Amino acid sequence: MVDKVNRSAKHWHRMKIRTWLIAGLAGLCAERAPGQSASQPASPPPVAIAGAALAAIPQSDSSAATVVSGQEVQFGGLTSIRDLSAQTPDLTVFDSDNQRMPKFSIRGYRENNFGAGQPVAGLYVDDVPYFDMDSRGLELFDVREIQFVRGDQGTLCGASGVGGVINVLTPQPGNVTHGYAQAGYGSYNGQDYRLGLGGPIVTNQLFLSLDGLDSLRDGFVNNNTLGGRPDARDSLAARGSLRWIPSAPWNITLSADAARYRDGFVPTFLPGSDANPFSVSRNLDGHVDTDNVDEALKIAYDAGSARITSVTTHRDWRQNLLQDFDFSALNLADGFSDPAVEQWSEELRAQSPQGADRLQWLAGAFYFYSDQQTDSGYTQLVPGQVLPPPAPLDMPPITALTLARSLNKTYAAFGQATLNVGDHLDLTAGVRLTYDTRSMSRVATVTAAGVPPTTTGAYNLSRDFTAAQPKFAAAWHITPKDEVYASATQAYRSGGFNPSVDAAALSAYGAERSWQFEMGAKTSWLGGRLAVNAALFYTEADDYQTFRLNPQSLEQAYMLNARRAEMEGAELELTARPSRSLDLYAGMGYTHAIYQRFTEPAAAGGLTLDGKPISFVPEFTLNLSARYRLPWWHLFVSAQLIGIGRYELDDADNVSSGPTVQSFYTLVNAQAGYQGRVFSLYLFANNIFDRRYFNNAMNLGYSSLVLEPGDPATLGVAAAARF
Repeated sequence: MVDKVNRSAKHWHRMKIRTWLIAGLAGLCAERAPGQSASQPASPPPVAIAGAALAAIPQSDSSAATVVSGQEVQFGGLTSIRDLSAQTPDLTVFDSDNQRMPKFSIRGYRENNFGAGQPVAGLYVDDVPYFDMDSRGLELFDVREIQFVRGDQGTLCGASGVGGVINVLTPQPGNVTHGYAQAGYGSYNGQDYRLGLGGPIVTNQLFLSLDGLDSLRDGFVNNNTLGGRPDARDSLAARGSLRWIPSAPWNITLSADAARYRDGFVPTFLPGSDANPFSVSRNLDGHVDTDNVDEALKIAYDAGSARITSVTTHRDWRQNLLQDFDFSALNLADGFSDPAVEQWSEELRAQSPQGADRLQWLAGAFYFYSDQQTDSGYTQLVPGQVLPPPAPLDMPPITALTLARSLNKTYAAFGQATLNVGDHLDLTAGVRLTYDTRSMSRVATVTAAGVPPTTTGAYNLSRDFTAAQPKFAAAWHITPKDEVYASATQAYRSGGFNPSVDAAALSAYGAERSWQFEMGAKTSWLGGRLAVNAALFYTEADDYQTFRLNPQSLEQAYMLNARRAEMEGAELELTARPSRSLDLYAGMGYTHAIYQRFTEPAAAGGLTLDGKPISFVPEFTLNLSARYRLPWWHLFVSAQLIGIGRYELDDADNVSSGPTVQSFYTLVNAQAGYQGRVFSLYLFANNIFDRRYFNNAMNLGYSSLVLEPGDPATLGVAAAARF
């Protein structure tokens, strides 16, 4: 009865929020419509597709880069970090052990399921870094543009990953009052409401913006044991920014954001046991509750001879997970996880004045502190509780619990300078110096009713890691808009410790160091109506960081080092506007990534994987997009084809049944509707042909891999107003 009352209260609260958002949409529409005039028309949002930038792609930088318009961030389009696969060549975003902790794969580097180690792609949102693999499962709303820069950028920013940087930029408040409201409805009772307002409090000095998101849907998966669709998702997020300009050289911004995610069952499929990826049998629906709060202070000062920026950030992220660990209708094992992360960071940068002619330079310092606490394990019922008589029925369950605390600190100094030699040649040199400290305390216990608890794997470890990472590059400008370039960069990922491993000898993993070589061209044709960018890359990584599961204790996942890995590939991007009504984009990437030398420790299984492809590295990515504006009534149609090439689902492939490889698949998406100066109304369809594919896999000792399916086909409609 109490649960029903609580659910009713929550439902009523959410209904009030949605009513407020819909009322806001109507209010914005009604307020703006009378203000339209021929002399002062409202400006429509820029028409762009993935790859067609609001601002020019950085043509002078010696790295491959892509810019995605914020117009793509909307209900039925890009809605979260999880949706960024193939938005830039050779980037794929997979699920981990839940859908709120995405893992990146880029240019042969990829992340693990369990949040250990450093990310391979750095993420910034308005200069605020996300330098971990736990807190990046963000919902995207009111975005101006998303920038992707591939390859290690550690000489330019504090929180770069070895695979590159993703930089999300949102509109900042100023003297012009602006606002928007959007509401949408789609398949599986999907509902999405967005509302924002920004503008001056004191003209020319003090500005405020507020944005909110309320999004939810029912589940995709049928639970044949308990009934219903338990993998529902419920997202509530808000962001605020207060900007102060006390005088012309200063720009001070205080920002905060908060998110509350309430998800159910993590979609999992066990071949041979479940009917299909969207029809399973579980005795427990489970849940994944995630909460995140960020605060940031950004201070920028233009001294004339230099521009100085300081960004101070605090983050508090927590998650509570409970799932069925036996993947069946039997009540055999339930898994739980309660990770918590608190972070502080400071990034200080000084750089040459905007428009510096002969020498452009940047110098910076970065500090990062992370306190990560792990409380995870499982409760397992002994066989006597599920076997028929005369087996005993009163044997108590066994609970295995791991408690760990990891304290991580990073200190880095970085800098880069580019010298213009004559009218055509740019020479770049940079370096990054990093000092990392890693420590972990850890204990595991096994308990059962009436039996004294057993303690295993109690230890304390600490270690320091250092790196000096040089970068060298040269660019030859054939014309002001065309260039060829080449670069060599040393990349680095710190070592650390695995919290889930009982054996201290297996807990530590070493630092990864690699050399990245890239050459490419960035060109403009037909008076700027066609841009063609191409890149080739080759990387050799020593002590490449990978991950495995302990075959003797499958709840123990850990990072370890492959002696050497090799990654090479090619990328091509074309952005074209054949006419004022048509935009085209094509992005293609190819990657060949293998373990050159990798033999697991005997305790981890002892497999030799020399020459084997690295799992979760697609052979290629493909993005073909088109948007056409019809000559009548502000109508438009757009279509997109996303292609993901073949990739291994597990390094070892030591299962007897079920898929171990995900074959090439394509996702076709489309939109059509009306886009006016103030109002827009559109229909969307994603994964139109309902292509089935697997977005994650775990080797948990069954005869087949435990697989996580990608999203099925969805349809919907959305309306928006903007001023």
